[in-house]
Amino acid sequence: MDASPDFIRFFVNVRVGIAVGMIGCAMLTTTVPIAAQDHDGHVEETSPEDSLLLQDPIRRSEAGSRRHDETTTPNQASDQGLLSDRRLNRLFGEVDQLDQLPDVRRPLAKSPAANAVFSAEAVGRRTADVGSLLKQSKAAQGVAIQHRTPITSDTRVRGQRVGQILASGSYWAPARMDLDTMMSKIDSRLIDDLILIKGPYAARYGPSFRVVDLEFVQSPRYDRTQIHGSSSATYSSNSDHWYGRQSGWGGNQDYGFYVSYGHQTANDYETGKDGFFMPSSFKSRDVFVAFGVDLSDHETLEINYLRLDQTDVEIPGLVYDINFLVTDGYEFTYTNIAPTFLADEFRAEVWYNRTRFEGDTSRPGKKKQIPSLLVELESTSGSDGFARTDVDALSGGYRFENTVFTQNGQYAFGTDLIILNQELNDIEPFAPPDDNNFPIPRSHSVDVGVYVEDVEQLTDRWSMTTGGRIDGVFADAQDHVPGVPILLSDLKEAELEQAFFLGMVYLTSDYRITPDWHCNLGMGFASRAPTLTELYAESSFIGSLQRGVTFLLGDPKLKQEKLYQLDAGVRYTDGQHRFGVQGHCAWIEDFITYDLLDPPGTSDGFQQGAVFTNTDLAVLSGVELYGQRDVSDYITLFGTLSYIEGTDLTRNSPSRLSPYLDRSAIRGVEEEPLPGINPLESRVGIVLEDPNPQPGWGIELLARIVDNQDRVAKTLEELPTPGFTTYDVRAYWLIDQWLFTSGIENFTDKFYQEHIDYRSGRGVYRPGISFYFGTEVQY
Repeated sequence: MDASPDFIRFFVNVRVGIAVGMIGCAMLTTTVPIAAQDHDGHVEETSPEDSLLLQDPIRRSEAGSRRHDETTTPNQASDQGLLSDRRLNRLFGEVDQLDQLPDVRRPLAKSPAANAVFSAEAVGRRTADVGSLLKQSKAAQGVAIQHRTPITSDTRVRGQRVGQILASGSYWAPARMDLDTMMSKIDSRLIDDLILIKGPYAARYGPSFRVVDLEFVQSPRYDRTQIHGSSSATYSSNSDHWYGRQSGWGGNQDYGFYVSYGHQTANDYETGKDGFFMPSSFKSRDVFVAFGVDLSDHETLEINYLRLDQTDVEIPGLVYDINFLVTDGYEFTYTNIAPTFLADEFRAEVWYNRTRFEGDTSRPGKKKQIPSLLVELESTSGSDGFARTDVDALSGGYRFENTVFTQNGQYAFGTDLIILNQELNDIEPFAPPDDNNFPIPRSHSVDVGVYVEDVEQLTDRWSMTTGGRIDGVFADAQDHVPGVPILLSDLKEAELEQAFFLGMVYLTSDYRITPDWHCNLGMGFASRAPTLTELYAESSFIGSLQRGVTFLLGDPKLKQEKLYQLDAGVRYTDGQHRFGVQGHCAWIEDFITYDLLDPPGTSDGFQQGAVFTNTDLAVLSGVELYGQRDVSDYITLFGTLSYIEGTDLTRNSPSRLSPYLDRSAIRGVEEEPLPGINPLESRVGIVLEDPNPQPGWGIELLARIVDNQDRVAKTLEELPTPGFTTYDVRAYWLIDQWLFTSGIENFTDKFYQEHIDYRSGRGVYRPGISFYFGTEVQY
């Protein structure tokens, strides 16, 4: 596809946005918190000078070197590779890890129920993308994952989905909401850490209800020139999944670099039922480069590049497999800790990422998995149907932020620009040429925002955070699309150009009752505009509801969602115990949901469709609980529990585009559960670990217990799901610079499926028993 006009438009938008941003930055004066927590969660007072040291990316590397020298053995003190004692302690993680975040990241995790996850768990738990890391980490509560393939997972946070959750740092958006996800492009070993923000409690990321803040691996600094490397490989018996990664890093006092190449291949995996395989083979390769240079004693520039190539990706339960997918992502971050204008720090981030892929229905595994699919597609006489898809999407923009540090906290003001551009073609070649495309037309959105945040340490016990942002979102789409018989605006009976004016405001508070007990409260309001898919999809074959094989219709006249949320919780931390409980409730006006077009169905051809629509009011509420106890120096017990309940309180009027008088052509149902909500889930386990400061071995036994889900959206043909329990055991050994990992996942060979797994065709089921082992050497 020739996207050159869109790249021209992209760069024009960036130039306009930078002009707006410079005006906004000229108005910025700002401020930052000075209290930190020690490993046990106690507040420590620091001076303004110390605070500036922790925020300084140049001097921060020196402080990191001193900490490394103090916590490693003498023969390793000079080796500042990634295999440190802190990394080993994180291979299995803990239920609460906020106090282990780097000092420069802690102010970003001040919201109630925020979670921190580190990339070390990607090695200890054998995760693929960032979504699977979030799901498997016991430090992230309230997260569900729809595993579409072993390397593609869609993240659901507190029952909310694409559009309501942002993956930020640079802004990542899915190119297509079923075959691609916002975090499946990012290997979980390519990040330092991530912060999960489960409410409208952060203004700097764009209009959103939930945020996953990713921090890519950063370039290191050393007192003298050094170069290091690592080689790793992992093998999983179920599907013959091979994963290899080669990395190198180095630098000196003034610059650093990190380069990494990863390669994965796998065949179909076997479920817990003998001989029942899921078509899920794939090939995946990625290259990641980070380069940082200190421009002066107070300026740094960090450049990241990510390249992902995937081929022959089979996706059970969906219409299409992927023939090839290519993602290129660029991120530039400039930091100045002594700017000339009225601030103590200025930070500028500019990003651009683009994803392109093509797929079709031709593989034998597709017909075996969904036998009826190729019959339902348009075909020639005596042959099965065939369809193909191509997708091109990009995200770009900037974030400029000024910060001023004071004795009591920080004030931060910023402005950002987010540009999204998307095109999808779903083509049935055997259909008439003028009516064979079911697209998302080439569509665009530009979001210009301004935000402010104030973090105050009011007393030595009490801190508060407040913030807000204002956005203007402007969207439009191509009206004439090849293969569509009439103009899209005529099909939608609406103008395609739309504008949304959004707001966000929040207030959170944390109070230290005793040195060990903390309580928190949060309240917030946020609004978000419909996605380009929700606005403009025209019978695109996008799997979204549980039944999987669906086409979707967008509506340009959808209203923006408006969320009001309350959070309250307590947590306890001492040398041996970690405990926390968090309750939350969110009311969402004009919640975007689905209206089935069948039964009885009126569209020709593909007879399983839905249209996006607003419902007046929906409620999402739940509770999250975690606990951990160090029974002895080498035994730790832990447990987590998450429950979310979603209800559509006003399931009455149909979509504007529906031909029926009632939603989903069903009368008399005024209220029902929201679709796609995972049931109650808990995890309990025991960790046996070497008690030395730098552990040499560890074993974890974990049971994941999932309740049945009978709260289903029956009018959307959602089906109940029985409960299940799975067991995993994992271990690691450290011998000199060699790290060995192994484990058995689902070692009782349970045959099961998650509630949000697709039910199309034979249904999608999770892998059965799987043995894995891996090794990594650093030098």
